[in-house]
Amino acid sequence: MKEMHFFRESQREEISSPHFKDSVTMKILLQFLSDLCAWTHTIPRSSAEIEKDTHSFYILFCDFAFSDQDFWQIFGGYLIILRQKWKISIFGTELSTQETVELSLDQQNDKFYMVQKTVSGRYADSISSLCLRIQCADVADAAAVSLLCKNMDWQSGVLVAGWDLCKIFEQEHIPWLHQNTCYCYGNILEDQEQENYLDILSFPQKVNLWLRFLENGFDYAEFGWLYERISKRELNNRTEWELALYSSLKQLDYHLKIFKSEFELYDGKGVRRYFSFDSEQNAQRVLLKLLFPVNM
Repeated sequence: MKEMHFFRESQREEISSPHFKDSVTMKILLQFLSDLCAWTHTIPRSSAEIEKDTHSFYILFCDFAFSDQDFWQIFGGYLIILRQKWKISIFGTELSTQETVELSLDQQNDKFYMVQKTVSGRYADSISSLCLRIQCADVADAAAVSLLCKNMDWQSGVLVAGWDLCKIFEQEHIPWLHQNTCYCYGNILEDQEQENYLDILSFPQKVNLWLRFLENGFDYAEFGWLYERISKRELNNRTEWELALYSSLKQLDYHLKIFKSEFELYDGKGVRRYFSFDSEQNAQRVLLKLLFPVNM
């Protein structure tokens, strides 16, 4: 994006450097992006496909306006810390002239400067939207950043991914839940209750949770959280959970025969499956409670 314009420096101002001695990890990068989401009140769109050969990763925050002074005051320290591993440039559009604006961090000796550049060289008071260009060290680094961003729920700061990502969580010092869950949960904010992870699951993830239980019979920890919510009558989006169960049954060619006081469930091979509300498995109790919310 920078190569599309010839920029002229419109302002340069020294900023203070934070005292930070810990190692710089992707957890800090994700915390920075999560704080940006809260500040902009937007959910970002990301892409690692724009500059494949330069290992750059782009994140776009749309439909808001800001001043560069506010941005640097809040996030300048983040950029100085992250500079050790990632060079981050910021682009936006000046509100009145609609010219492109670039914000970047410059270091001279031990001093850091916030730099604004515009096409005209005139200072931009207000900037619309924000595009981050994160230059990664190599293809593997860019792929890891992209993967974490795709699995992040920006509003909660929780990552929901397959268990193969736990290695990255360990490497990048991201706390994660060590339980018999269907998914691997990482938490960059460290203040979420476990049962709240249910609200983060997407519809396909909910369907997959049911598929995994119906196929292997394993009672994942998520079903315990579900049963607790149902017991307290605090389950959010119950209809979506019912639809997820229905979708999984259809995908596996299960069919139901429901009578007034009982029901029969047959799998794709025509074999009858038995579930009991007295079972020690929370998955069985949740399944029956979703099918018969009043009678049990």
